[in-house]
Amino acid sequence: MPTPTVTPLGHDLYLVDALMHDDTERLACYLFDTPNRVLIECGPSRSIHHLYDALESIGVDDVAAMVVTHIHLDHAGGAGHFAARFPNARIGVHRAGARHLVSPERLLASATRIYGEEGMAALWGPMEPISQERLLVLEEGTRVPLGGGRAIEVMYTPGHAKHEVVFIEAETGGAFVGDAVGLAFPHGHMVQPVTPPPDFDPILVETHLRRLAERSPAFLGFAHFGPDRDPQASLEQAVERLWDWVGWVEAAGDDEDLSGRMREWVLERYRQEGYDEATIAAYDKNTFWPMQAAGIRRWLESREM
Repeated sequence: MPTPTVTPLGHDLYLVDALMHDDTERLACYLFDTPNRVLIECGPSRSIHHLYDALESIGVDDVAAMVVTHIHLDHAGGAGHFAARFPNARIGVHRAGARHLVSPERLLASATRIYGEEGMAALWGPMEPISQERLLVLEEGTRVPLGGGRAIEVMYTPGHAKHEVVFIEAETGGAFVGDAVGLAFPHGHMVQPVTPPPDFDPILVETHLRRLAERSPAFLGFAHFGPDRDPQASLEQAVERLWDWVGWVEAAGDDEDLSGRMREWVLERYRQEGYDEATIAAYDKNTFWPMQAAGIRRWLESREM
């Protein structure tokens, strides 16, 4: 079993590898070890004990807030467990996702239809409800205080999910992007879109990628995985790949094996672009292809209605 790692990024900011699925570089949580400690993302309950171990290893026994970029299980599935473990913490979530953390039954039922009971147990684990009083409801422009005059600013960025936000912090220059930009694994030097149903909308995604570029962040803090210090190039690449994927799915029509063919097409494109097999394998392992194809097809069909 790998050991959870905590990596200093400067200015009291740490990257915590939360060992999602008991594996390295699957989920990056970001901790501001400031007078008001704030943690970004907690991951699923199935592996949240790794996050607890990592925090304990650096002497963190309390946080002021744990905020999530959105409520998908790989980011917020363990939020209720985290709230129980850290009873003084507020749990920050966009208004559009707040009700699902208070009453997670609908979210869990939807995920179970996709992954099945065994898949849910193996990958994600249960969710625990959070009382309304514990929530810190986030909207565009909300500032989450870190103490010492610092704060995290909230940018509302629907497109991947209607409850997605990006967190921006001035002293580090970081933009903590969840899935709003895509996947970018260390040393992969590329960004891959994340396009699941039901909320995926490439027009909204591009709009917020452009907004984010205008903020000129020093780095993008990807949840999957880690800081990318060439943000402008990555944001531009994210837009280009996004529309490449949409165009391919549109041209593929009603192919019954859409997800399988899409996977083959994407991975072969990476080979043609010169990426090594280890990098390609990292993206493949971290992509649930049926959801990517389904999200794009759903958007194309909604556009035609």
